[in-house]
Amino acid sequence: MAELYEFRVAGLIGPVIQSALPELTAEAGGRQSVLTGTAMTPDAVDCLLQQLQDAGLTESHILIARDNRWHNPL
Repeated sequence: MAELYEFRVAGLIGPVIQSALPELTAEAGGRQSVLTGTAMTPDAVDCLLQQLQDAGLTESHILIARDNRWHNPL
């Protein structure tokens, strides 16, 4: 099962940066943005981190969830 990752980065994610990170969903939150995506392996996470760095972004916080943390099973 893929794990859910949240990468918090400084600043807002514009359309150019978002288009360079198609596997991540971006949401603005004040002075930072939250990029959310999934990864199946540690190598896939390393790849996502490299893509963030290649886009000139520096992550300030990374959250890893084994399941969707917003899902509330009944």
